[in-house]
Amino acid sequence: MEENKKSLGSTYKKVENKKHKTGITVKRFFLIVLFVVIILALVIGVRWRLLYNMNESYKEAIELDNWHYYSDADTTIMNVYKKGDIWKMNTRQKNGDGNITFWKNLATNESYVFYEEPVKKYQEDSISPVIGLPQCGLATDDENTRIIMASTPTWWIGFEKYDGKDCYVIKIENHKEYVDRQTGLLLATFDENKQTRNVEYEFGKVTDEDVKKPEISEYEPLEE
Repeated sequence: MEENKKSLGSTYKKVENKKHKTGITVKRFFLIVLFVVIILALVIGVRWRLLYNMNESYKEAIELDNWHYYSDADTTIMNVYKKGDIWKMNTRQKNGDGNITFWKNLATNESYVFYEEPVKKYQEDSISPVIGLPQCGLATDDENTRIIMASTPTWWIGFEKYDGKDCYVIKIENHKEYVDRQTGLLLATFDENKQTRNVEYEFGKVTDEDVKKPEISEYEPLEE
């Protein structure tokens, strides 16, 4: 009987020790999970804040009414001017084709399209697009998009220098975009480490001559 009691006591202690050890392991596991969740939440929060700040800077920039931007992409050159209510854009292909100028008075909705090649023609066009200052390629003004971008681990959001400027940088697989931290405006895009677009800006320097409507008498009406 005495030996049986000792044996039972020894077994009870082993079971208690096992429970005790198991309890510590489970507790540590939940602490590790909690720690990981907190770290992930902080990372997502920081990334979301960067995107939010980027969009706030952009919203301030687009309120300006005197600006010019020049965009040099793979195949297309674009110059866009805005001064007050007048907006003017010229876009042309690098091979010489597709040289088109859009002009619009935003106050009166007077709008024209001027075709330079192969024959100078024009047409009135009240529905021509009005392009504003370019944002990054992703819609950071949309809250759902910001949350998705911030929580996607394969997307990198951080800071880098581009052309001597402090920039936000967004990397998605082999695509990279640089956004000016001061204005929230797109500066450059890269694909497969090859630059596919470069953008330059001027503010407060656009003159009436820059946004002057082309002389209609130099163009032929475009027949519908």
